[in-house]
Amino acid sequence: MAAFELSHPPFDMLSFPEREALAAAADIFYFADDEEILAPGREVDTLYVVVKGKVREMAGDEVVAMYRQHDTFDARAMVAGSALHRYVVHEEVLALGLPKRDVLALTGSNPAFGAFFFDNVANKLGALARRTGSRELQTMLAASVSDVAMGKPVWVEAGDSVIAVAAAMKRHKVKSVLVRGLSGTGIFTTSDFRDVIIDGIPSGTPVGDLCRYDLITVEDSDFLFNALLTMTRRNIQRLVVTRSGSVSGVLEQVDLLSYFSNHSHLISQVLDRAESLDDLAHSSRQIGRLVGILSSQGVKAPQLARLVETLNAKLFERTWRLIADPALYNNSCLLVMGSEGRGEQILKTDQDNALILGEDADPVEAERAAATFSETLAAYGYPPCPGGIMVCNPQWRLGEDDFARRIAHWTGQPDGESLMNLAIFVDAQAIAGDDRLFVRLRERLAARLADDDAFYARFARAIEQFDTPLGLFAHLVTRERDGKSQLDLKKGGIFPVVHGLRALALEQGLPETNSFERLSRLVEAGRLDREFGNDLSEALSFMMGLKLTCGLAAQEAGGQAGNLVEPETLSSLERDLLKEALSVVKRFKGLLRHHFRLGGFA
Repeated sequence: MAAFELSHPPFDMLSFPEREALAAAADIFYFADDEEILAPGREVDTLYVVVKGKVREMAGDEVVAMYRQHDTFDARAMVAGSALHRYVVHEEVLALGLPKRDVLALTGSNPAFGAFFFDNVANKLGALARRTGSRELQTMLAASVSDVAMGKPVWVEAGDSVIAVAAAMKRHKVKSVLVRGLSGTGIFTTSDFRDVIIDGIPSGTPVGDLCRYDLITVEDSDFLFNALLTMTRRNIQRLVVTRSGSVSGVLEQVDLLSYFSNHSHLISQVLDRAESLDDLAHSSRQIGRLVGILSSQGVKAPQLARLVETLNAKLFERTWRLIADPALYNNSCLLVMGSEGRGEQILKTDQDNALILGEDADPVEAERAAATFSETLAAYGYPPCPGGIMVCNPQWRLGEDDFARRIAHWTGQPDGESLMNLAIFVDAQAIAGDDRLFVRLRERLAARLADDDAFYARFARAIEQFDTPLGLFAHLVTRERDGKSQLDLKKGGIFPVVHGLRALALEQGLPETNSFERLSRLVEAGRLDREFGNDLSEALSFMMGLKLTCGLAAQEAGGQAGNLVEPETLSSLERDLLKEALSVVKRFKGLLRHHFRLGGFA
């Protein structure tokens, strides 16, 4: 059986001895063209794994799914005891037959493997990202701070002189020391010595007078990815590591970077130091490469999106700072909106941005800078927005009062275009300039929407724009495009979840823009059931990940990332999980219809 090693999903959840034992119990089957393998109502005592050929699943005369090499069928029928659909050979098939008793025994002894057969939706979808055996190294998502090899912290006393501390740092070959002071723990670094020299501070000065006590810390049990985000966002080179609240070490940038093969923190530093648009263009390309690296290492799409959000915010802010003159920069507020504002954009998509002008902003300079900014982002690889939602469009480059009047129009005459513009604005984040301009606009929006149930219902109704591509018998509904059967994952799956959470968050007055943070707050407030919230979170995460995988594959093939997915190119496991995710979307849309009483609208 060595030629038919069970190393692909979901069998990669099994240990090597478990896979060997299961392969030893398997039989080899050959089926000719058009031969019927399973029929509705027929008892099923075997789980089939396609080694070669194709099998079509039929609901009546309709092809529900196509199974290829490494695909399995029919796990649901095996558990239920009988098949619901017909399974017919499309091209002659060589298949591995796994006995039902052996498969079910493993589902009982191996919870991770069993999740794919019996677990709830959240655990099924989450298990996809936790497959063991599929990578030799621990991924960034799973790694914790304690996994990094860190030296023991070097302690000094607050009364020790600066020169004595320098000697200690040289002796221990460290770039920072922790200081025991009366007011708590401080930190003193090699960077602090620069200030000592420049300011001419006497070498006998106690280090306790010079160190910093506002420590930025991370628990050693926390994900290393979160430490990376903190370093990137705060533009710092080290974090103090704690264990149960007590200091246990210092995580240096070099420690973190030596653990991983990517240089995301270095990209952030390059962005901060960039002195030309050419420098920034180079960093923009590095961000794109970083996405591919981290995705291949198993980082889940939501976490990857937040890292890209942080780097993009730095990229856009630095670009605007280099383009706009200081007077304009300080008298305006640059916004990113849509998926970028939510922190859910991973691959480069259409620009969605706006500019709020302060009273003293020069409109001529604003027009020039905005045009250059939009052109520069396009050169970075961010295509212009087809709808013109960019700072170069005067409709999205307005003074504070003019913007407020536009918002009043969107809320007062909620037609389709107005509601779309409002949805885009609701997801906005300020990334450069005077953010007080944006804060005041959000406050004015909140004041206009208080207790307006009819408005919230009209706003939420956008979830009905697109059908969920899941038909009877839980089969995926596709459309023929260019000779390929495809479905739009964004319209049919991601959008109704994102917009539904947006509507609920707007109704509750929540300030969060990220969909997962909105979901968490809604669960905490009791607006969504916790178990369903877990299902919804995992469903959205899976769909974002699938969209990313397909987008990266399209780019590697020389095309552009989009929203279309070809179910036939997915493994049977991925198709099953997509069906599970879309079933959660259907349930969420039903909940929204009831909550907002959408049945009363034409």
